[in-house]
Amino acid sequence: MHTRTLRPDVQGLRGIAVAAVVLDHAFRWPSGGFLGVDVFFVLSGFVITAGLLRERTRTGRINLRDFAVRRVRRLAPASMLVLVATTAAAWVLLPATRFGTVATDALWSAVAVQNWRLASEGTDYFAATTSASPFQHFWSLGVEEQFYLVLPVLMLLLLGRSAGTGRSAEVGRAGLTTMVIAVLTICSLVWAFLSVTRDPGAAYFSTATRAWELGLGVVVALLVRRGRALRPWLAETLVIIGTASILGSIVIGRESIGVPAPLAVVPTIGTALVLIAGAGPGRGAWAAAPLRWRPLVGLGAISYSLYLWHWPFIVLLPLFTSLPMPAIVALSLLAAIASYATVETAFRHRGLVSTLREHRLRLQLGGLTVLTVLTLITVSGTAERLKPLPAVPAAAADAGPAEDDDAFPALRARADAVAAGLAARAWPDTLTPSADAISAAGYADSLTTASDWASTIGCSRIGADWRAAGCTWGPEAETSTDIVLAGDSTGAFSAPGWRALADVSEAGVRVRNAAEIGCPFSTTALRSDAATCATHNAEVLAELERTSPDVLVVTNRFWDENDPSLESIDEDAYQDGVREMIEAARAHVGRVVVVPATPPGYAPTSCTSGTKGPQDCRTSDGVARSQMRSLTSALKGVEGAEVLDTTPLWCVYGSCPLLIGDVLTRFDPVHVTPEASRASAPALLDLLRQQEVLPGVTPSDP
Repeated sequence: MHTRTLRPDVQGLRGIAVAAVVLDHAFRWPSGGFLGVDVFFVLSGFVITAGLLRERTRTGRINLRDFAVRRVRRLAPASMLVLVATTAAAWVLLPATRFGTVATDALWSAVAVQNWRLASEGTDYFAATTSASPFQHFWSLGVEEQFYLVLPVLMLLLLGRSAGTGRSAEVGRAGLTTMVIAVLTICSLVWAFLSVTRDPGAAYFSTATRAWELGLGVVVALLVRRGRALRPWLAETLVIIGTASILGSIVIGRESIGVPAPLAVVPTIGTALVLIAGAGPGRGAWAAAPLRWRPLVGLGAISYSLYLWHWPFIVLLPLFTSLPMPAIVALSLLAAIASYATVETAFRHRGLVSTLREHRLRLQLGGLTVLTVLTLITVSGTAERLKPLPAVPAAAADAGPAEDDDAFPALRARADAVAAGLAARAWPDTLTPSADAISAAGYADSLTTASDWASTIGCSRIGADWRAAGCTWGPEAETSTDIVLAGDSTGAFSAPGWRALADVSEAGVRVRNAAEIGCPFSTTALRSDAATCATHNAEVLAELERTSPDVLVVTNRFWDENDPSLESIDEDAYQDGVREMIEAARAHVGRVVVVPATPPGYAPTSCTSGTKGPQDCRTSDGVARSQMRSLTSALKGVEGAEVLDTTPLWCVYGSCPLLIGDVLTRFDPVHVTPEASRASAPALLDLLRQQEVLPGVTPSDP
């Protein structure tokens, strides 16, 4: 369908939808921005059906071949360009292991089944700590294109190959078609409700659970084709209700409600109301005026290209340049304008030569925009490579260990190693774990099940028997200090350091790993698996009461307002939950020590890929210091409970490198690598002694 035949309000709805998606992907705001895709689905079902009905009225039949040609001409050129350009960029910027996965994603996207690949891989669309594929957004195009294979055939079967001679026969066929598609739409909606509770990841990407949204658009197109015009006041009311439903859902929607059902029901019905209201003579003239605002209509016109280009820019461009996200979004918008003006324009109409002649100015402006985008990217990336490397901050008097403190040489050696990490200018060939390893799919899970670390971290898998003998390390002696490690996944991945500490005879500690992945040691219930976590924490408390260890070490993930698992939980509530759990445990242990995880920072897959080096990936210790203050304040008044300042293990002079020695400190934005955890053990022992958590101040061996 040609853009010029579309209603302006439909284009305005497209503008709202694509703006919501782009803002959500780029800035994680608005919280329901992902619902823009659901609006797109309803619009697509409506527009395609309206086109088929017009064709049947005009020619007396539905031509499947012509429909297929129009769809290919409309969708394929722009999407193929994005696939090729993104694959080439990924080949340059990504490590070999990750590029292989991305190339596979490109193939699945090219044949319009990326949604099924993501569903089969168990992809979590809302995960914040995984390396998303630059083709992940092709899932929605796959759903639409699969729907396009079925809809025209179904309508051909129901309406007949050609228009009947009798009006009553045509009305009967139209009524039957509407009824059948409405029933199928309801079945898909019911399946969506059922699937969300059983497998929410697959439900998000499945065509079967999304077909009702496109089906709703089909039903609306069938109804308005034969229906009566609405009274102006009713049309205005429907537009107001529909627009408010869409915008309200986008602003306040949360994925925890359930996607695509029930959350998407509100914006999709809102879209249907606007489409119904706009079909009559009045078309909600007053209420729909904002939807016909020219900049919004223009955004709707380029919405397909913008949807295609924005995600690869967001995923890949930060690997090449340090441009801020608003600039990256602006570049993707320019790329979309160029794509629309050149590729979409050139291939949308029949007759390539005549099209090029008719739209010569648009094509020239589009080509100029392409050159502008490429120039800006090249200049920003080149400037990034040529700018002077930041100097290592000068040591402040109180920034590191005291110069005359010779009792803790391992801590001194650690500070020197961290400072060297700040000064590193290139990734070593012996980087551990390697960039390919951390980029591989399922890396975190493999650490708990199929690696040399499985015997240590595997104790923290949900359902694992953490009370088994293999989850307790160190000598069983009367003089040993018994330590129980509790907390969530950050505690679990810190376990190799505690095990290494237990294996040092001079430490004199015995450690039991009671941390469980996904379960903070807190009374505050998270949405991930509250029942399982409550049960686990109760079991830990019971074990503490039974064994009365000397020290309980608690390591939980830092609170982060952008963390989906902490949605609707503010920092005070999170810290209060930790305090309440510690108060419950305090009566059964000698002392409680909260040991914060390694400070969060850049995603390592983004830092070790592309043209970035260690200097580009160091972060401030500000978050760690802030969390230290919050935790200390939360535990104030709890006797025998304290917070251990672990920033000397990871940061010096206010900066925290991603590289210490040849070891990556984190494998994602928040979790320490097992290798880094183990390497920090000697300094951790010194730190525990320095803070008098463990008895004795025997000089350590660095």
